Amino acid sequence: MNKKLVKIIFTSFIIFVVSGLFLFVIYEMNHVNKRDIKREGFDVILSDKDICTLAIEGNTLWAGGATGLFEIDMNSLVIKKIGEYKFIRTVLAVSNSLWIGHEDGLAKFDGKVIKNYTTKDGLPDNRVNALAIDKEGYLWVGTWKGALKMGYDKLEVFSSKNGLKDDMVNAILCDSKGGVWFGSYVAPRGGISYLKDNKWLYFSTENGLPHNGINALYEGKNGVWAATGFLDHGGACAFNNLDSNPFIYNTLIKSDGLAGEKVRSIYQDNAGRLWFGSEYDGVTIFDNKAINIYTVDDGLSDNEVKCMFQDNEGNMWLGTRDGITYISSEALIRLKK
Repeated sequence: MNKKLVKIIFTSFIIFVVSGLFLFVIYEMNHVNKRDIKREGFDVILSDKDICTLAIEGNTLWAGGATGLFEIDMNSLVIKKIGEYKFIRTVLAVSNSLWIGHEDGLAKFDGKVIKNYTTKDGLPDNRVNALAIDKEGYLWVGTWKGALKMGYDKLEVFSSKNGLKDDMVNAILCDSKGGVWFGSYVAPRGGISYLKDNKWLYFSTENGLPHNGINALYEGKNGVWAATGFLDHGGACAFNNLDSNPFIYNTLIKSDGLAGEKVRSIYQDNAGRLWFGSEYDGVTIFDNKAINIYTVDDGLSDNEVKCMFQDNEGNMWLGTRDGITYISSEALIRLKK
């Protein structure tokens, strides 16, 4: 190989490396700039931490996700990491205790871990996805291999053998009328199993669900909502008639104004606005007058909004793939109408 050809190859390689580094720096600067834009009333907490579940107890915000469990003082914003848990999918604050659903079981915490429940203690599976508390005080636990009802020295397991549509329970909701909703996230089966008064009902795409993958269940002022979807398919739907046999009365998909096809989370704020968090496209806010979409360009820490909570002061806390986006109550009032 002659020297001229070697020089050309070497020069081309240097240009290629420098160009790649330049593009990488531009991308990183753009990403950081978007995430660090300071907008009045918006703030980012736990940046770079995956947050998929939130619970509020007094002045404490509990946040969990792939990177562990965090205790946040909502007044001072002092943050403390709790334990060394593997992936945390759900947390639930009940009677001055915190229940933590993680990769290796179910932990109860009141300043220290009292007990970690596993399959040896009756869990259908150690991978806990969902938690809910019913009106009688029973704790419902959703796992990859069924659901557990526990309390008052009673354990009862539910699976596809005794009522569930599918063993994989990704979401649980105990509604205000005594019904228990189980959402599955297994394609193509998935769907919702509903239990009330020892009777079961089932919902799937065959009777109205936008998608059989259930990401979240939420009870708002006008009924129960299901967040559904996978990749670029899905939407949200609402159920009413909770006193007897629930049925789907409203469905929302992207063409109706949702930011994206897959709905990751749902919340209704104290002004009655419905918030729909997407997997890739930010959050959509519906009210009686308008539909507005908010993304990283508007102050979100990331476009994947996994969970949402409003505190007693009216501030919103949005758990995302890249930390928590805090929106003050004053900023909420200024949101587009």
